[in-house]
Amino acid sequence: MTFGAEKRRYKRIGYDMPVEFSLQVLEGGSLRQFDLTGTGVDISEEGLGFITDFQLEPEHFIRIKRADGTYQLAMVRWVGRIDGKYRVGVLFYKD
Repeated sequence: MTFGAEKRRYKRIGYDMPVEFSLQVLEGGSLRQFDLTGTGVDISEEGLGFITDFQLEPEHFIRIKRADGTYQLAMVRWVGRIDGKYRVGVLFYKD
């Protein structure tokens, strides 16, 4: 038995970069868009981990702004609270 073995399929690397993303939610019968920011923690071929002030929820879909100005669709997989902020893990949605 190996202790501390990595269970992820894809290797994660550090990603200390700003993350710009948007979220749309249905509120009172209307669609409301939030343009938000965070700070990257790590990234892999399939997803991204970042910290933000906004409380996202698992299964929210967000659009992450890429360096070239296009957007990557992603689904929030998990959220944890850390020091009054939220650590978020998202899975990239592949077309």
